[in-house]
Amino acid sequence: MDIIATLFSLLLFLVIVANFILRWGNLKSQHKSKRLPPGPPRLPVFGNLLQLGQQPHRDLASLCDKYGPLVYLRLGSVDAITTNDPEIIREILVRQDEVFASRPRTLAAVHLAYGCGDVALAPLGPHWKRMRRICMEQLLTTRRLESFANHRADEAQHLVMDVWSRTQTGKPLSLREVLGAFSMNNVTRMLLGKQYFGAESAGPQEAMEFMHITHELFRLLGVIYLGDYLPFWRWIDPHGCEKKMREVEKRVDDFHSKIIEEHRKTRKTKRKETGEEDKDMDFVDVLLSLPGENGKEHMDDVEIKALIQVMIASLKMVTTTLIFMVFFFLFNFLPTLFLSISFLQYGALWFLVH
Repeated sequence: MDIIATLFSLLLFLVIVANFILRWGNLKSQHKSKRLPPGPPRLPVFGNLLQLGQQPHRDLASLCDKYGPLVYLRLGSVDAITTNDPEIIREILVRQDEVFASRPRTLAAVHLAYGCGDVALAPLGPHWKRMRRICMEQLLTTRRLESFANHRADEAQHLVMDVWSRTQTGKPLSLREVLGAFSMNNVTRMLLGKQYFGAESAGPQEAMEFMHITHELFRLLGVIYLGDYLPFWRWIDPHGCEKKMREVEKRVDDFHSKIIEEHRKTRKTKRKETGEEDKDMDFVDVLLSLPGENGKEHMDDVEIKALIQVMIASLKMVTTTLIFMVFFFLFNFLPTLFLSISFLQYGALWFLVH
C-alpha cells in the first residue's frame, strides 16, 4: 500500500509539473505572436512578481525609466502594463477609457462585493450601467440629499453637545473617535435610518458589531492577495486570508439581511396605519420601492445589499477624509489665518479712517 501511495503521489507531482511547463510554453508562444511592449525578463510561474518590493510604485517607476514609457509585466498569471508618460496616461484615461474602465475580478471583490455586483467593483457592462443609473437618479439626487438636511443639523448639534460634555470632565478628547462617530451617524441615518452612536443610538452592541464589520471589510478589500496572481496559492493560503473573507462575507450578508427585513416590516406597518410608506424614506426604503430587472416587481435583495455596502464604504470614506482635511488645515495654518484676518481688519480700518 505504501508503494502504491508513493507512486500515486509521484505521478500527481509529475502531472502538475508537466501542466505548468505546458502552460508556460503556451504563454511564451502566445507572447511571441503578440506585439507586446518591452519589459523585464520573467520567471516561470511567478513572472515579474518577485521584482516588486515593499514600495511597488517606485519599482514600477524605475522599470519605466529603464524599459521605456510603456512596460509589459507578467504578474503571475495576470498580464499588466505600466507607464509614467502623460500622453499615454491621457490615451488610457480619456481616449480609450471604455477599454480600460473594467474592474479586475479579485477574490476580495467576489467574496465581499456580492460577486462583483456593486457599482464600485462590477465590470463595465449593462449591470454596472444600471446600478450606476440607480445611484445617480434615485439615491444621490439633489432633492434626495436635501431631504436629509434636518438629520445633518441634528447630528451637528449632537456633536457640539458631545464635545462640550466631554471637555467638562477635563480628560483628553479623541477627535478621531468623535468625528468618526459623527460622520458614521450622518451616513447611517441617510442609508439605514439609524443612529449607531450617541444618546438616541440603536445600542452599543449593534454599533460595535457594525463598526467591526465595516473595519474588517475595508481591511480585506485593501489586501493584495497572492491568490489573485498565483492560483496555486489559494490551495495553500498560509495566512487563512480566504477563510477570513468567507467569514466576513457571511457576517456582512447577515447584517444587511437584518436591515432589509427591518425596513420591510416598518414599511408594512406604515402602510397599515397611515396608508403612506413614501414619507421619511432612507436609501434602503428607496431601493425597496424600485422595480427590478426584466420586469420584476422589486429589486433583488443581492442588488440592494451590494448598493448598501458600496454606499456605506464610499460615503464614510469621503466624509471622514474631508473632515480630517479641514482640521488639518485649520490646526496647521491657524496662525496664518489669524494674521490674514488681522491684515484685513487693519486694511478695512485704514480705509474707513482715510
